[in-house]
Amino acid sequence: MVDISKGGIVLAPYGSLYSPALATYERIVQVYEKEFPGFAIRLAFTSTLMRKRLAEKKGINVPGFLGALQELQDLGCNRVAVQSLQIVPGGEFHQIAELVYSLRSGHTYGIPGLELGLPLLSSISDCRTVSSMLPALISRAGIDIPSKKDGQGSREAVLLAGHGTGHPADALYCLLAGILKNQHRNVYLASIEGALGLDDILPLLKESGAERVLIMPFMLVAGGHAEKDLFGANEESWKSILEREGYAVLSYNQGLGDSLEIVSLFMGRTKSALEKMAEP
Repeated sequence: MVDISKGGIVLAPYGSLYSPALATYERIVQVYEKEFPGFAIRLAFTSTLMRKRLAEKKGINVPGFLGALQELQDLGCNRVAVQSLQIVPGGEFHQIAELVYSLRSGHTYGIPGLELGLPLLSSISDCRTVSSMLPALISRAGIDIPSKKDGQGSREAVLLAGHGTGHPADALYCLLAGILKNQHRNVYLASIEGALGLDDILPLLKESGAERVLIMPFMLVAGGHAEKDLFGANEESWKSILEREGYAVLSYNQGLGDSLEIVSLFMGRTKSALEKMAEP
């Protein structure tokens, strides 16, 4: 068993400047504190630029990954799980992984037990699990989507908006999009910076016969991308583009981190990391 009296957990998202996003991070920390009593929980932003801007503009200091580890060492933690809060194992995740494995091999920071928790989507099984959770999340946003088995059509569609990445891990977004197509009716996934963009989804929306489209961020938090790229008043935002296409657009400005079901998946990865450290 893990000695929880000397255990720590680092939660490692990219970071954000936006107040709603920061509130989501804080709620995730609180859920972790409840689920892992006795563990020291630390939030660490992986983005140096985001930490700098947050300190300059709002006077909020969030440590980086190494700073959080130093804090846990100072508390006497000898077992630390580093939980990636990324959606897919892209470039940011691999940077964290490289640091974890480097520090673990050198026993740096005086923490003999150091393990890494995987992102939300790391396998086809993860994609299927998340897909199965989506109807409940979508219903909470105000739309009930008929299942694939339901022969009736729908005048409503859901567009999940991911961040996307130039890393090969972007393929997981495409994998999830295929699973959504097979399991749900009128639920689509596109990304802002990945291979599967909004332009790829517009023909599918037209074929669906939908008249209303719900945009939901498929990101941990609803930060700058949600406010500007998805729901902004500018002509290039997804909301503006869809409205020009003739759709009534509904905006659900909450990230995945606001859903306890999704946070529970991350906690499952954290538990797996802790259990791995406890193995002889």
